[in-house]
Amino acid sequence: MKKPRTVRGVALILLLLVLLPLLVFTAFEIARLGAGESAIKDIYNRQLDVVLFSVNQYAWDVVNTWAGSLQRAWEPSREGGAFAPGFAGKFLPLNSSIDALFIADTTGERIRTLETPDGESRGARASLGAVLREGRPVIGRLLALGRQNYRKIEPIVPAGPNDADRGVVLLFVLRDETGSAALAGIRLREEKFVRDVLGERMRAAAAEYVLCALRPANGNRIYTTDESVTAGPELTRQLWLFPDLAVGVRLRGESIRAVAHQRARRDLATLVVLDVLLLSGVLVVYWSVRSEMEFVRLKSDFVSSVSHDLRTPLALIRMYAETLEMGRLRGEGKKKEYYATIVKETERLTRLVNNLLNFSRMEAGRKPYTLVPTDLNAVVREVMTSFAPHLAGRGLSPVMALDASLPRVRADGEAVQEALFNILDNAVKYGAQGKYLRVATGTRQKGGAWIAVEDHGKGVPREYQEKVFETFFRVQSQTEGGASGSGLGLAIARHIMEAHGGTIELKSAPGAGSTFTLVFPP
Repeated sequence: MKKPRTVRGVALILLLLVLLPLLVFTAFEIARLGAGESAIKDIYNRQLDVVLFSVNQYAWDVVNTWAGSLQRAWEPSREGGAFAPGFAGKFLPLNSSIDALFIADTTGERIRTLETPDGESRGARASLGAVLREGRPVIGRLLALGRQNYRKIEPIVPAGPNDADRGVVLLFVLRDETGSAALAGIRLREEKFVRDVLGERMRAAAAEYVLCALRPANGNRIYTTDESVTAGPELTRQLWLFPDLAVGVRLRGESIRAVAHQRARRDLATLVVLDVLLLSGVLVVYWSVRSEMEFVRLKSDFVSSVSHDLRTPLALIRMYAETLEMGRLRGEGKKKEYYATIVKETERLTRLVNNLLNFSRMEAGRKPYTLVPTDLNAVVREVMTSFAPHLAGRGLSPVMALDASLPRVRADGEAVQEALFNILDNAVKYGAQGKYLRVATGTRQKGGAWIAVEDHGKGVPREYQEKVFETFFRVQSQTEGGASGSGLGLAIARHIMEAHGGTIELKSAPGAGSTFTLVFPP
């Protein structure tokens, strides 16, 4: 249970040192991006408001100028007065968007003077009279402001559809220094006023913007500074003079709002990529630390196992040698048995030391191989003869199935013997309980030869079948119980086969034994 706690500790440290600050930083940056985008949009809207305000102000200034002209041309009388002779004839042609000029009494009951461009007054008088009757509350407010020497212009949109076609009526109060007062009005053709009067100002204010005038009720545009731009305005404001009209504005091309949104998305994507890279780095560090910890644990197990493997034969050799030295054995047969045991354990020590030396040379890349035509059957027989006492001690009677037609292959005979020794040693350790061991040779259809060692032991689980060839790895270190070993034998065998340009294959299943095959190239 020690290893899992250690791995969890490393993960917790990485979480505290990297992941939590990363999450806090990411949250802060996202909030900052949102605030930055909102600030950009706010600044943009203020700029648009300034443009729209300038258009509205210009329209108001034009109408105020007209109201001043009417004030100066007004000749007051008790009935309301009239315009100076010839004023309308000069004023109306200069301002073609004006449909009618009129002066009425302060009650709004009667229109005293009416001037139109075409001289037609009957229909205009009736429609304007209806507007004045509808606008009595407005007239009352205008008169109250007029008594305070404040001139205000109020727009009235006729309620009738026919009157609406004629345009908006602008009402204001005329007053002179004697206190005389009259109600004056200007009826405008809305669309013509926008095109002829506001159009020039809108074009001048447009610059990098596109301005348009439209009816909010149906979205119809009545004027635009750029006909090629079909996109709607980003910001609209009501025209002060025309309650049923609005002026809109948008940036030419891509809007600032879209640019800000695109920039925020790009920054967010960059932040996500950086987060992914950092997380990937954390995972790489975590897996590296985990692998190093696993490697350290395997090395520790290796040292412990090798120490055990060295102590066991040394203890037997010492015990048997001391017994022989003290002359306690009287029978020659018993002495020969002790001598044989000493020799066997010495060979066991020799193989272990050779494995350690060969592993050291392989790790350093200094292991030499002499590849010459080699009879693999002869190699197998020699190994099985040397290994026979060890097999007999385990109660195993190996089955040999050697292919008499096996061709020679280029190989290092001693290295192949060592690989086969390690495979057999592994089979004895993990497959002896099956009481079956088979060694065979043969050829493949595509050329090349092989040596196979089959046992009926407990087998190797699928998840460990690649790992058993790794340095220091032992299956019993991953599962409870199992035979002891250094974890070098199969790793050395694989290194030898790779040096020959071949492979080592494993076919195994839990409870069904294992078959290790040394495959040599043609």
